[in-house]
Amino acid sequence: MSQEQTLERPGVAAEDRSHAEHRITFAPAGVTLDCAPGQSVLETALGAGFFPKHSCRRGECHACCAPVKSGSVSYPEGFEPEGVPEGHCLTCMARPEGDVVIEAPEVSAVPGRRVVQAGARVLSADRVSHDVTVVRLQVPPNAGFDFKAGQYCDVLLRDGTRRSYSMANAPDGSGTMEWHVRALPKGRFSTHVYQALKPRDMLRVEGPFGAFVLSEADKPVILLASGTGYAPIASLMKTHCQALQARGAVLYWGGRRREDLYAIDEAQKWDALAARLRFVPVLSEPDADWQGRSGFVHEAVVHDFPDMSGMEVYACGNPLMVDAARATFTREHALPDGSFFSDAFITAVTDPRPAT
Repeated sequence: MSQEQTLERPGVAAEDRSHAEHRITFAPAGVTLDCAPGQSVLETALGAGFFPKHSCRRGECHACCAPVKSGSVSYPEGFEPEGVPEGHCLTCMARPEGDVVIEAPEVSAVPGRRVVQAGARVLSADRVSHDVTVVRLQVPPNAGFDFKAGQYCDVLLRDGTRRSYSMANAPDGSGTMEWHVRALPKGRFSTHVYQALKPRDMLRVEGPFGAFVLSEADKPVILLASGTGYAPIASLMKTHCQALQARGAVLYWGGRRREDLYAIDEAQKWDALAARLRFVPVLSEPDADWQGRSGFVHEAVVHDFPDMSGMEVYACGNPLMVDAARATFTREHALPDGSFFSDAFITAVTDPRPAT
């Protein structure tokens, strides 16, 4: 749907769309919110404490794609959505042109944690591999910051850009966060983390964001990660260990070499907790002494589970891996579309969302 193409609601004249605020209704919950001029559907929801599906918030990952049941939306000048089905919109970029109704079953009738902006003090910054630093931060308890396992937070840089990192710890209401920051070539923030960040430094953060959270279903679970995509998966494991044990869960974590699995000891301890929790490390370029699985991590999953019709998959990491896993699992191995949950890392030349 191009910038000029809109989803029109019959009977709404152009002049009726010029009022100061439009109303967004999320169905089936019936939540109705006032949207300020120039604000996106997603921004409006997050600001009120409601969490439609989303990830990159830049119109690239399509995680926020949702049906427009009625009404009209348009996009900012210069943005051209690609691959959006007829009658759908990308809520992170879509601006209402009048009152709209968006289908978002994941939105509850009661608001949850609101997005907040606050200062965060660095507690520690420990380099755990050749290119990954584990950063622990503390947001003041009175800031009202809290998150769900699987969500992420933005760090706001001085030039106005931002970088996004998933929390790797279990939420406990204390305002403590753990990020796994991978050093990226010429990365504005990751280079600073890798070279200069130290305890007591202050960062400006905003969050939480994201809808990559464990469902309340009772299906067996596959947790699929590549690289630092392990971070939100780790949060899910630490927070929902008992639920995952009851449902049965297998963690597949892929990297090129052994050192890329920078928290393998932690994953192995999780594996040892119960027979219904398993960990399968997979390397695509292993050394000669590697005794584990090799190849692409999503291919190891289908080797073990050729029929995924009764499962849920939570995938995070390299977008190519996530896309390949989604396509392969749903098209060839009977995984229902609604049972694949993802949080792919989006990178770009400007204002990238880096790998956690």
